[in-house]
Amino acid sequence: MRRTIECLFMTFRDYVAVMSLATISAWIAWIVVIFLIDPYSAGAVGFLFFYLTLGLSLIGSLSLIGVGVRIWRGGNSLLSRYVAVSFRQALLLTMVMIVSLLLLPVGLFKLWSVSLLILAVSCVELSFLLSKRPRV
Repeated sequence: MRRTIECLFMTFRDYVAVMSLATISAWIAWIVVIFLIDPYSAGAVGFLFFYLTLGLSLIGSLSLIGVGVRIWRGGNSLLSRYVAVSFRQALLLTMVMIVSLLLLPVGLFKLWSVSLLILAVSCVELSFLLSKRPRV
């Protein structure tokens, strides 16, 4: 019984190893998509693979960089908190990048649209930060 409970949890070293392997695999998949899929003949599926592999690559890379910077900077927080915050912020930043790339070909990548996108993502991050504060 105790053995199965231990298998449900992942150590920080395991997280870094699995996330690194997944990120490297996602970058390799993105490079394969770039060089082997013709966007004109593949249609929507080619674009879906492009944005999906790019998004997974960015989430993994930004998450690992965020955890590394938080550990390097020091502090007295738990490693699991560093991982959670880094992953959330990597997801939000990746959403900004992917949506910006999606706005570009349709001609909507303007200062005002990107500003609204960044404002919306900032409000989401602010709501996460305020929900963690202790109530007085």
